[in-house]
Amino acid sequence: LILYLGMFSANTARALSSNLPTRAVPYSPPSWAQEFLRQPPKNGRLCLANLPTPLYQILLSNQGSFSKVMKEKRLNFYIKRDDATGGVELGGNKIRKLEFLLAEALAEGHDSVVTIGGEQSNHCRATAAAARMVGLEPHLILRSRDADNDLGLVGNLLFDRMVGSNIY
Repeated sequence: LILYLGMFSANTARALSSNLPTRAVPYSPPSWAQEFLRQPPKNGRLCLANLPTPLYQILLSNQGSFSKVMKEKRLNFYIKRDDATGGVELGGNKIRKLEFLLAEALAEGHDSVVTIGGEQSNHCRATAAAARMVGLEPHLILRSRDADNDLGLVGNLLFDRMVGSNIY
């Protein structure tokens, strides 16, 4: 992870902001999901995730009942790497949902998003980063065991503060 803490020129800042994924694309659910999805999202989705994510085959050992059954039935075991959907700020399956929610927020003319989670919430970090990417102001309501103390500058809280989240 490379972090740049410095000033950008006005031209550099404009160039960076022109690449923001603020335009939604139409969404068509996969064929297997169409019978379950009665109303596809009317506002489409933003393209925030790095897709498609990798799919890795897991080689099984020769020991254990699971391995034995898999080999007898000639089945393969794969892992879908949804943790690779984004960088440190957006990794995991949360970004897939945010693509739809933030597209709706932009289409309806909102300027902010509000979410709630624990003080080191991955969901809040991803929401704050994605909101800033598309020009929305993030407001995070963070639950803490010790509400009287400052939550500090570590982990996800540091990142939440770096993207300018309003923290409550």
